[in-house]
Amino acid sequence: MKNRSFWIKLSVATLASSSVISIITYLLANGPLAAKALANQRTILQDKQARIEQWWQGEVKDIGTDLRNPKLVENSLTILQAKRHSRADINSATSLALEALLTSNQINRNSASLLTKGGIVVFSTDHDKYAAYQPLKNTTTSLELDELSSTPLNFFTNSITGLPSISVALPIYSGPKKKAGFLAIDLNLRKLNNQIADPAPSSKEAQQIESATVKSYLVARTSLGQATFIAPPAQSPPNYVFNPLDSVGIRKALDGNSGEGFYLNSEGVPVIGTYQYLPNFRTALLVESRQKDIYASSRIMGLQIFEAGALLSLLSLGMGLIVEKKYNHAIES
Repeated sequence: MKNRSFWIKLSVATLASSSVISIITYLLANGPLAAKALANQRTILQDKQARIEQWWQGEVKDIGTDLRNPKLVENSLTILQAKRHSRADINSATSLALEALLTSNQINRNSASLLTKGGIVVFSTDHDKYAAYQPLKNTTTSLELDELSSTPLNFFTNSITGLPSISVALPIYSGPKKKAGFLAIDLNLRKLNNQIADPAPSSKEAQQIESATVKSYLVARTSLGQATFIAPPAQSPPNYVFNPLDSVGIRKALDGNSGEGFYLNSEGVPVIGTYQYLPNFRTALLVESRQKDIYASSRIMGLQIFEAGALLSLLSLGMGLIVEKKYNHAIES
C-alpha cells in the first residue's frame, strides 16, 4: 500500500512539472507572436509613410500653384516693393486680395506670409504675425520650389505659440534672378499628424483592441537635446504640455536609422516597436505595441496549464489522504 509520502511526492512532482511546462509553453509561444506583431507593424508603418508622402506632395503642388499664379505674384510684389509699411496695410485692397487668393489652399497651413529679404513679415493671413521678425535661416527653411519636395525641412519651436513648427520660405522674383522677398508657409502639423491616425474601426470592440495593441506617433527634435510629439495628440486639452520623449527607438530613428526591436518606451513600458526616419521632416515615425498585449494569449495558455497542473496536484494529494484514511480505518477495524 502506497503511503502518505508517495502521494505528497506525486503532488509536488505534478505541480513542478506543470510549472515547467507552462513556462516553456509561454516562452515558445512568444517567438511567433512577436514575429507576427513586427510583421503587422511593418505593414502599418509603410501605409502611414505612404499617407504622409501623399499629403506632402499635395501641399507641394498647392504651393507651386500659388507661386505660379500671376495675380498672387503681382499682389505680392506690390506689397514687398512698397516704400513704407504700416499696420493699416492689413486692410488694404492689395492685402485683402492676396489673402483671398491664399485662402483656397490654406487647409494644410497655419498661415501664409510675405517676408522681406531681411525676414520682416509685411503680410500674413495670421494678422498677429505682421511686423514680426522671422529669420530665414534659424526658424525657416529657405529654398527654391523645385527643391521643396525632397529637401529636409527645419523643425523648431515657434517663439509666439510655443508649438513645434515647420516653416518654408520660397522666393518671389521681380526679375531674372532678382528676389523681391519670400512667400513663407507655416505648415499645420496637426494635419500632418492626422495622416498617421487610423481609420475608425467598425465596432467598439475592434476599436478597443486596436487602441490597446498598436500605437503610432511622430516625434521630432525641437532642440538639440529634446524630442517631443510634432503636434498635440488628438483630443488633448488646449494647454497641452510637450513633455520630452526618449526611448531607444526614438533615439535610433532620429539619428537617421530605421529598424525594429524590444525596448522601453518613454513611459518605461516594455514594447515591441518598428521605427522609420522621415528625412523630409527630420521626423521619426514609430509604431509600437506593448509586450503585455502581444504576449497575452501565450500568458493565458501558460496560466491554464499551470492551473490544470495545480488542480491535478491537489487531486493527487487529496486522493492520497482519502486512501490513507480508509487504509487506517480498515486496520483499526
